[in-house]
Amino acid sequence: MTLKNVKSELDAAFKAFQAYGDARQLAITEKNSIVKECRESIATVHSANSASDVDREDLIKDAQEKAEKAGQKLKTFQKMMKGKYGKSWSRSLYMFVADAEQEIVEAFSVLAVMKRDDIPLMDIQFRAQDPDSYLKTKTTVRVSYEAYVMGLLDCVLELKRVVLDSLDRSDDGHASDVFKTMHELFNMLERFMQFSNSVDGLKVKIDKARYQVSETRKLLK
Repeated sequence: MTLKNVKSELDAAFKAFQAYGDARQLAITEKNSIVKECRESIATVHSANSASDVDREDLIKDAQEKAEKAGQKLKTFQKMMKGKYGKSWSRSLYMFVADAEQEIVEAFSVLAVMKRDDIPLMDIQFRAQDPDSYLKTKTTVRVSYEAYVMGLLDCVLELKRVVLDSLDRSDDGHASDVFKTMHELFNMLERFMQFSNSVDGLKVKIDKARYQVSETRKLLK
């Protein structure tokens, strides 16, 4: 019979489509949640930079907690996608994880600059809530090379606002220190321009970062 093989093959295809659809929906939902936490963390960092000394410490703590919450969500998300949806895990779904990883890099890096800490490695260390207690334990979440580079470029862009807010509250010393970090970080990232033909969006981010470094330099003269 002409159609004897079709039903079994279509059943298998249907299950594959269904698994991919479920994985895609999960990826969209979790990515949006992670991005939200990261952006709230960055916004809180900016609030801290503009705040009085009395309020700054509490705001930095709040920003740290938001970034750590996002880090834990990303770690859980990565594990779930590679486990539950292993067969449906593809490059087309990785774009959602890449966006989330990039936001994580940006959030933790901006926070590090504000706290005068080292910008994190690709294995980003943070404290996660232990589900069996009120304690937090040290853990890490790994991001891709691409997400690390793109996230650091976004950090460069965010640092202009840190400089502006520092100048507004007449903290010229902090503004100069942040600009120095901004400038040095960009210098290390600019060489990646040679890969702009193979990494979507890379040239645009580098060009924007170069412009913002130049504009920020003018503010300090």
